[in-house]
Amino acid sequence: MKKLFVMMLMVCLTLSAFAGGSAETGAAEGTGPIKIGSIQDLSGGASTAGQPNAWGAEYAVKVINDEGGINGRMLEITTMDCKNDAAEGVMAYRKLVDEVGVAAIIGPPLSNPAAAWVELSEEDKIPIVGHFMDEICTTNPDTGEPYPYMFLAEPSSAIQSYCMAEYALTKLGAKTSATLYNPGNAFAKSQAAPFVEYWEEKGGSVLTEQTFSWSDKDYSAQAIRIANANPDVVFVCDYLPQNVTSYDALRDAGFTGPIIGANTLSLPFANMVKNNVYDVYFLQNYDMLNPEVGIFYDLVTKHMQETDTAAPAANVGFGWDAVQVLVNAMRAAKNPADGEEVASLLEQTDGVMLSSGSTITIDPATHRPSNMGMYIADYDENLDLRIVDFIKVN
Repeated sequence: MKKLFVMMLMVCLTLSAFAGGSAETGAAEGTGPIKIGSIQDLSGGASTAGQPNAWGAEYAVKVINDEGGINGRMLEITTMDCKNDAAEGVMAYRKLVDEVGVAAIIGPPLSNPAAAWVELSEEDKIPIVGHFMDEICTTNPDTGEPYPYMFLAEPSSAIQSYCMAEYALTKLGAKTSATLYNPGNAFAKSQAAPFVEYWEEKGGSVLTEQTFSWSDKDYSAQAIRIANANPDVVFVCDYLPQNVTSYDALRDAGFTGPIIGANTLSLPFANMVKNNVYDVYFLQNYDMLNPEVGIFYDLVTKHMQETDTAAPAANVGFGWDAVQVLVNAMRAAKNPADGEEVASLLEQTDGVMLSSGSTITIDPATHRPSNMGMYIADYDENLDLRIVDFIKVN
């Protein structure tokens, strides 16, 4: 009898241990930190964008935690370097998911690495919010269906290209254009094709489309062909280093007309080219130096002070904004670490305030914003950036 009593006691103690362990785990899940990742280009060809992007995301997490976190739970952010390379990006993703145990990821403003996470994010149920503009990162090009865990927090490539084309056609009075870009760069390719499409739909003529590769260091031959065609404007849409080479090649070839393009023509572009900077018009997500609009000016100022950066970087706002969109969904979730639940709430994003002072609404049919336009900027005589217009197209 005594032996039976001891055995029963041992069973009860064992069951109690299991129950206690389970309760502790549940408490940890409900009250512990929420881990998120950030994958940015910190050392590759787009690091001038990636580094401020990473800072913006990390600073947003700091502010959110200082204000009490997500329903009392703190955020932990781990930043990894994708080096502007798809394979490196996959390794960074795997480490964040498998080793760090993140519940969500802030993605880079780079389409090449982001496109490699489409299937992985679905397998692992990891929502990714970023500024990867190419539509192939958010919707299936064959079916048009949105990828369930990929979300864009800025206007897509096509929308941005349409805005730039619309400005050149209506405000600059251009009728003919040319393009110069790297088709191996998803960021560039995803803008060049929509630009040409929109330009021709609106009655303009594209006189020549010139391309180069990642390994090319000299675009003079392409620039001479463009100069000989004598278009009203030239559209360039690559990363900053390639835009610098493109601009100098075009001016060296004798092209004196407006050069228009992506937000990668923004500072520090004007301080990197060898030729005089004039008639350069480019897209901007923010009215960068206006302290009266949103909090972007404050973010840029703090970033420049903390990092000793000479020029304001738009990507500071990208990192901040992506975190705001993600956290808005997490706050509405029963379990903010449940990727499936958070992804379903990201689809319902509506009216979330961004650093620009505007709001974002996500279209559930595309997982891209449905209500955002773009600023157009140029440089004044002192090479200071200034906003000259705001364009919104359907």
